[in-house]
Amino acid sequence: MIKINLNKKPKKVKISIEAGSLRNMLIFLIIPVIAGGIVIFLMQSSIESKINDINKNIKIYNAKTVVLMPQVEKVNALKAKDAQILQKINIIKTLKKAQMGPLGYIYYITAAIPRFSWINSLKSNKGVISVSGTALDGQVESIFMNNLSKTGFFNDVSLIQTSETKKQGLKLQNFSMTMNVKGEALSKNALKK
Repeated sequence: MIKINLNKKPKKVKISIEAGSLRNMLIFLIIPVIAGGIVIFLMQSSIESKINDINKNIKIYNAKTVVLMPQVEKVNALKAKDAQILQKINIIKTLKKAQMGPLGYIYYITAAIPRFSWINSLKSNKGVISVSGTALDGQVESIFMNNLSKTGFFNDVSLIQTSETKKQGLKLQNFSMTMNVKGEALSKNALKK
């Protein structure tokens, strides 16, 4: 018969670690941890130095902004005034373009009169305007004719007659000229008159 011992305890296996291999294992574990700590420290100090530089730049820019804000407000106020002035100028230009008939004639003729020139009479007949007046000399007459042509309201500005006259001891030029009002400047009412 065979006897089997079922209560048999297994033998204990003793693991023995040598001191030299334990030291090697600790070196392999500690060195990467120390190296990782050094890398993390260097990265953190680099990031902190960048953050400090950025904070300094922010303070500098904020100081510059505080100094420049009054000037920016002045510029914005000037831009607003400029926009208002341009709007008014555009309204004036629109009104000037809308001027037709005798009011337009008179405005553009008086705007073209140079110094030392006077108008004695002004007549309009179906878009043809006759002007007679007195000027200091022929040069002033020429300037007047050029100014009338430059208005863009008249064309065919022609000198009809000039004559010399004396007034209060001065030699002056009497002149007579005609001009046509440009087609787009004529109003229907002015043509009917």
